[in-house]
Amino acid sequence: MKKCNLIIGSLLVIFPGLVSAQQQDWPTWGGTPERTGWAKAENTFTKENISRLELKWKTQLDETPFEVNYGATITDPIVVDNVATRQGTKTMVFVAGRQDSLYAIDADTGKVIWQRRFPNSLKPPLPPDSACPNDLNATPTVDKQKGILYVLNTDGKLRGLSLADGEDRFPATAIAEPFTRNWSLNFVDGVIYTTVGRGCGGAAAHFVAFDVNNPSRPLMRFYTSTGRPGGAWGKGGMVAGPQGLYTQTADGPYDPAAGRFAESVLAFTKDLRLIDSFTPPNWRYLNQKDLDLGSGTPVVFPFDKWTLMAVAGKEGLIYLLDSKNLGGEDHQTALYTSPRYSNDAIVMNFAGMWGAMSSYVDAQGQCWLLVPMQGPVARNAPKFQYANGDIQNGVEMAFQLKVVNGKPVLDPLWTSRDMESPGAAVITNGAVFAISTGDRGRMAAAGRAYRAARAGAGPNAAAGSSANIGDLHGNWNATQRGDDGQHASPASQKTDFSHTVLYAFDPQTGKELYSSRELVDSWNHTGGLAVAKGRIYLSTWDARVYAFGLR
Repeated sequence: MKKCNLIIGSLLVIFPGLVSAQQQDWPTWGGTPERTGWAKAENTFTKENISRLELKWKTQLDETPFEVNYGATITDPIVVDNVATRQGTKTMVFVAGRQDSLYAIDADTGKVIWQRRFPNSLKPPLPPDSACPNDLNATPTVDKQKGILYVLNTDGKLRGLSLADGEDRFPATAIAEPFTRNWSLNFVDGVIYTTVGRGCGGAAAHFVAFDVNNPSRPLMRFYTSTGRPGGAWGKGGMVAGPQGLYTQTADGPYDPAAGRFAESVLAFTKDLRLIDSFTPPNWRYLNQKDLDLGSGTPVVFPFDKWTLMAVAGKEGLIYLLDSKNLGGEDHQTALYTSPRYSNDAIVMNFAGMWGAMSSYVDAQGQCWLLVPMQGPVARNAPKFQYANGDIQNGVEMAFQLKVVNGKPVLDPLWTSRDMESPGAAVITNGAVFAISTGDRGRMAAAGRAYRAARAGAGPNAAAGSSANIGDLHGNWNATQRGDDGQHASPASQKTDFSHTVLYAFDPQTGKELYSSRELVDSWNHTGGLAVAKGRIYLSTWDARVYAFGLR
């Protein structure tokens, strides 16, 4: 069996941005610029001790949730080790808030060490809605070498702050239009990258690169359309790889000659010069059904003779691409296209892959790909070696990479227990962690409240409860199966689906090793986690940050 060509336990630079195996930080969304979700150096957790996981602290931040913003009251956490503060050397957890705020939290105690606010006096061009809440969205990122944390506020300005005390270390610089929808910042070789999508702030869909080390402060952009279509809204934003930066785009026109690049995976040089692309042959069908690739973020990892990229979206298929030659001569040929693993009903919401995949190498040198799928497993999907219960709402799927007839393929190994809108997995040497987000019921209830409020019925006219969230699950599952709508999730599981639940799984079989059950009483959007120094961190819509560790 072919194994991953990644040396474990030593520093091996595969391409710019790949972190050392000794890293004890989580400095960017997904842990690495490649968004792998793999905490290589984390060896605290084992299958034998994971049942001792407990809530260490939860911290309520001074941030007001907004019903229109379905999940991003605060961003997913990032973690930086060995920060020299006035109180001594600390591990720090950082999150940004929707109201242009930034919080630095002591990882040991949960105490807020410092916080900053950046008031924005500008008026949004349009009222807020679920696609464009006019809030801060992008998870910050870190230049640890210089001790700077970068955050992008709603005024479109990038700010660089001291990790230790939040003092300004970089002049506030406009890199995006105000009130745009930007997802997670990435920092690669001195350049900050982000995406601009969904037409928020009146901006056309494009990508941004900003070289913070160049005294002239050059700002580089690449536009995928003249308006809202064709943007990238996967939470991971732009992803590092061997040719530069990669991303995948949403519905819209595909016409390269006219500069239109919807439904595609795009590769750019450091200065955002387009050098390669992959577009599924059925892109017109994806447009027609709103099954766009924009719901996902690619992940980049080495395997055998390739540096592969895994790509998925709402359709429920998984593509493996050669990141140095994305789509072959016709830009439409993948190295591997999987069977359908989700979304038999061919619907655009709560089915297929939303969020991000993860990749890691196990102790035997085998490459794994973890894929969060919403909805039931497709009826005709290949059989997984291990199945951990009936799947109605969502599931983490685990695949091993193999070479068959000279090409990489995915071998289905396990499915997790049933989960509600599962988030991107993070992996340590002893466990796979992922959250059941509670996102779907949350969004449906908030959507009803928002519509009722706009219709003049008042903000509390359609408040969601755990009971009607359960009904939503039953009705949604019925539409997925095409049955009579009377089949809801098992009663024992309904309480797990109205809030976030942290799970730990056996990396080899997917067996549930731990569940936080009722410890988290809110929800999360797309399920980003952070893992560092024996702690797992998550944030929720009610502006709380949670830390879990061993007793």
